Amino acid sequence: LAIVAQDFKMEATLTVRVGFASDPFANPQTWTDITTDVLAINTERGRQHELDRMEAGTVSILLKNSSNQYWPGNTGSAYYPNVLPGKCINIRATYNAITYDLFTGYIEAWQPSWLQQGGIGSMVQIITADSLKNLARLDLTDAVGYSAELSGTRIGNVLDDLAFPAGLRSLNAGQSTMRATGALASENAMAHLLYVQESERGILFVAGDGTITFQDRHARFKSPYTVSQAIFGDDAGEQRYIELEPSYDDEFLYNDITVQRIGGVAQNEFNAASQLSYGKRSLSKLNLYITTDAEAVSQAEYLLANYKEPALRVKSITIYPQEAPADLWPKVLGYDISTRITLRLNQASIDQDCHIEGIVHNYDSRDGLWSTAWQLSNASSVVYWALGVAGFSELGTTTKLCY
Repeated sequence: LAIVAQDFKMEATLTVRVGFASDPFANPQTWTDITTDVLAINTERGRQHELDRMEAGTVSILLKNSSNQYWPGNTGSAYYPNVLPGKCINIRATYNAITYDLFTGYIEAWQPSWLQQGGIGSMVQIITADSLKNLARLDLTDAVGYSAELSGTRIGNVLDDLAFPAGLRSLNAGQSTMRATGALASENAMAHLLYVQESERGILFVAGDGTITFQDRHARFKSPYTVSQAIFGDDAGEQRYIELEPSYDDEFLYNDITVQRIGGVAQNEFNAASQLSYGKRSLSKLNLYITTDAEAVSQAEYLLANYKEPALRVKSITIYPQEAPADLWPKVLGYDISTRITLRLNQASIDQDCHIEGIVHNYDSRDGLWSTAWQLSNASSVVYWALGVAGFSELGTTTKLCY
C-alpha cells in the first residue's frame, strides 16, 4: 500500500501484519500481511504533556471485508479460526529501504460496519491497545510481595508476573529505591506501575516494535536526548510543519508543592513571590513508593523549580511528510517518545527545544494523506547539572541541581 500524496513522487510503504497463527506473547510472531485490505489507520502513543500519565497506546484500523475474511465464524476464511481478540498486530512503514515499526499491540475487538444500509459494503474496524493494557488487566497477588528495589527492577518483576518476553524490554535501572510492598492482594499491576513512575519521575511506554521501555528521571539528561535532532521553523533550511500549537497560560503554574511517601511526613515547598503574583496554586504527589522524606523534599523542590512561573510552551506540532519527503519521512517515522527537537516561530520569538511526549499518526488510503502530530514538553524545563556534558556542567549558571 503506497502512501503517495498528489503531486509528490516519493513514497513510503505501509505494512499491517497480524499474528493469526501465534500466541499473543510469542516472540517472534508468525505474521500474516493484511495490508491490501487497509482503508485507514489512526495510531496514538504516549501522553499529552509531561505531568500526565503515560496511557496505553491505541490503534484503530479500518479494513475492507468484502471477501468476508474477517468474520470469526467464517470457516472458509484463510484466517479461521484465528480471527480472535488478543492476537498481536504490528504496523510498520518503509521509506528509502529503511523500515520503521510504528505500533505493536494486541487486538481488543473486531467491529463490523457497512458503507450502506442492508449489509452493503462490508468493513471491519480493528481496535487495538499495546502491552500497557495487558498490565491494566493483571492483578498482583503474592503472599511475600516485592522487596525494596530500584524502580527499574520493580518494573521488571511486574513484567515477570505478566510473563512478558524478556527480549521485549528496555528498562533503565532507575534512580530511586521503591519501598517493599509486603503481601499483595489483587493489586492492579498498571496502577502499581503508575505509582512507580510517579515516585521515580520516570516514564513507562511501549515502543513501536512492542518493546516495553522504562526511562528513569535522568534519561533525558543523557545522550541522545540532550541534543536536538532537527529544527522545525519558518526560515530557509529548517524543516516544514503544517501547524504549531503554542500556549501561554496557567495550566502548568504551581507554586505550592506537596510530596509525601507512604508512611512519611508530607513535605511542602512553596514560592512566596509566585504566590503573590499568581495566587496559591497547589500540586500534590501523595502515597509515593520512595523510601525517605529527604527524597520527598528533593522531588518537591524539583517540581517547584520547574513550575513556579508561567512559560510560553509549544503544545504540539503537526507535519505532512509528503511536503518534503526526503527530509520529513525519516523523522515522522523514526522519532520516538523523548526525542528532542527545536521549534522556531519568528513572529512569536519562539526558539525552544522540546521533547516528544506523544505521537499520533493518521492515514487514509482514499486520499493518500499521512499526517503526524507530536505532543511536546519544553526541554528547557529539564536543564539540570550533568557532570562533563557541555552546556549542562555550569551549576547555578545554565543549569539547576537535579536529584
